Amino acid sequence: MTKAAELAKFIGNSEQNMKLLLSATISSAVSEYDISSTYINSTYNDYTIFFNFKPATDNVKLYSRVFVGGAVQDGSIYGWETSSPVHGSTNNNATTYFQYTHDSTGNATGEAVFGKINLTNVNNTSFCFNYSGLINSMSTGSSHGGYMALGSLINTSAASVVNGFRFYFSSGNIDSGTVKVYGTG
Repeated sequence: MTKAAELAKFIGNSEQNMKLLLSATISSAVSEYDISSTYINSTYNDYTIFFNFKPATDNVKLYSRVFVGGAVQDGSIYGWETSSPVHGSTNNNATTYFQYTHDSTGNATGEAVFGKINLTNVNNTSFCFNYSGLINSMSTGSSHGGYMALGSLINTSAASVVNGFRFYFSSGNIDSGTVKVYGTG
């Protein structure tokens, strides 16, 4: 194995470690985008999601929620933090959603939110489901924001098995976008 292949395997980005499960395009406005249990299930404990979302309205933030037992969870079970070298960090515990950026995303030409997140402990009932990722956002006025995004279900939800994922904006629709989901491990 080459050094490059060894490094790719170590960081989990090797095609040997990732199986493409879903490649979707959002071509008309939707209120949310769900990744169902067809793709996030007991087959893998870890998943990687690549996404590009353009909001239908200006000045919004990207949120997400998980599905447990086939139902979206909207209780105060989410803890998250976003951090940026320019914008500092913000966090919240026991909210009703995960949040990915500080700044609001715009909807003019070229404005959108893009990212890669790794989902971990999807099926583990001893450790909390969590995610980590890197997010780029073009805010209202076309200013770039780069973020490290981290989140988990709070400790009282450690036994929750996650079998779906929902993306949505703080208001308005997802106008267009792309989503790829990989099973990893």
